[in-house]
Amino acid sequence: MSDLRSAVPWVLWLTIAMAVAIAGPFGSYGTLTVSERVLFWSPIIGLSVVVGTAVRALVHGTLAQRGTLKGSLLALVLNCLLLCPPLFLLFRTVFPPIFSARHSAVEIFLLVASLSLGICALRISAKVPEAAPVAGPDPALPVPEPRAEPRLARRLDADRRGEIWAISVRDHYVDVLTSTGATSLLMRLSDAMAEVDGVAGAQVHRSHWVAWAGVARLDRVAGKMTLHLKTGQQIPVSRNNRDKVEAAVADLLPIKAAAA
Repeated sequence: MSDLRSAVPWVLWLTIAMAVAIAGPFGSYGTLTVSERVLFWSPIIGLSVVVGTAVRALVHGTLAQRGTLKGSLLALVLNCLLLCPPLFLLFRTVFPPIFSARHSAVEIFLLVASLSLGICALRISAKVPEAAPVAGPDPALPVPEPRAEPRLARRLDADRRGEIWAISVRDHYVDVLTSTGATSLLMRLSDAMAEVDGVAGAQVHRSHWVAWAGVARLDRVAGKMTLHLKTGQQIPVSRNNRDKVEAAVADLLPIKAAAA
């Protein structure tokens, strides 16, 4: 039984056995010496603790009444039914001149009942709240794969590794615009575009690549098409890429194309 592997029943046994041995109830104080009372009461209290632990396991486990008033009262009744009759017969045999059947039967019941309720109250008050179970993923739903960081982002400083929103050519460099700022890298545009793995976007001009997540709106003015990024920059769209950009705006972006 797992409860008996805990230190709680053994501490209760020693504590109650010493207290009862010193108090000497049911005539044992005047009949037995201190050492005799310890030897007499220790096994009785130990057996009572074992019975009480078994009752607790039944009430809390099988009957599922852990931490309830109904469970405490049920444990009290079962403890009294199991412990009071044998204790009554034992005391009648050990202390016949002193033991009063009428009074001592009530005292036995009160002793067992009070100890049962007291131990239940002690366990409830000392119980550490159990952590709420962490809900696992729903097996009916697909588990999303962790999003890998684009290789291009690994070239950027730590304070610039936000979402990649645009890449533009400037001489022999490319300017990489992210949600946290801009960085210049010495590389070709084609190589930079090859390293934006998994980022939804496209080359919209021979000098510009744009991620759809970074676009705020699309303007068509005087036959020219321009993408306005969330950072305020404007990226021109070449004539050959207009159909591709319009389709992407309609399918992927929560915005409407604004016609002049």
